Amino acid sequence: MNDDAAARKARAKTQFNTVAAEYDAGPGCFAHFGRRLVNAAEIKPGQRVLDVASGRGAVLFACAEQLGKKGEVVGVDLADAMVRATNEEAARRGMSGRVQVMDAEHLDFPDAIFDRVLCGFGIMFFPDQMRALNEFRRVMKSGGRFAVSTWRVAQTSEIEAAMVELGMQRTKQPGWITEPDDLSKLLTMVGFTEVSVRADSQSFRYADVEEYWRQARGTGMRRTLDELSPADAQQLRGALMRRVSPEGQKEFHSTSTALIAVGCG
Repeated sequence: MNDDAAARKARAKTQFNTVAAEYDAGPGCFAHFGRRLVNAAEIKPGQRVLDVASGRGAVLFACAEQLGKKGEVVGVDLADAMVRATNEEAARRGMSGRVQVMDAEHLDFPDAIFDRVLCGFGIMFFPDQMRALNEFRRVMKSGGRFAVSTWRVAQTSEIEAAMVELGMQRTKQPGWITEPDDLSKLLTMVGFTEVSVRADSQSFRYADVEEYWRQARGTGMRRTLDELSPADAQQLRGALMRRVSPEGQKEFHSTSTALIAVGCG
């Protein structure tokens, strides 16, 4: 692994350890799309499932509901604080599935042991996406099913648009995938077959701009927001308010769109 890849992984680990306690705050955007990803994977009771980049369990918990007591879901995540928090929640729910600290590009599992492999909103953080996807294929049984989600329109899109209006630059991850054709080509290049990609949109209600700001700080955008000067933060909040509440009302809705791709092994 080169120095740049190692640095990206270290930043991602620190970033998600920082937001672990507040991850998916607000209306539950990750939880909603986690359920949609599980549905797309066509998980059946009794199967064995791997959830990569588990975060706070949006996919993990939805998997467990589908699998029943005879099935098994195993989660992996690079951020140890995420792993601890999700395992505590799994124990509270009486769920047998657990998350392990593990690098998605170097899975510590034997070949061909999972019926399904899922990855919700994680692939953009992998420095070597091809290596990670090949690892997913390696641990998946022949005839298995892989499902992955990326953001086409992220849940922080209103803040991003306000930043553009103000001329504030924010650089996305190098591996960000927002176009269906790009996601389809990537999975096909790795060797997945019968690949299909669909856009899935959902409108989420926010009580006010403060709730929207809090949920944004519970995502990968936190570092960007926390590094703003007080004056820039105030200016950005003002632009956000004008954008989502032009008539001064508090409550508003914002639509997020996920790309959900499925391929067979």
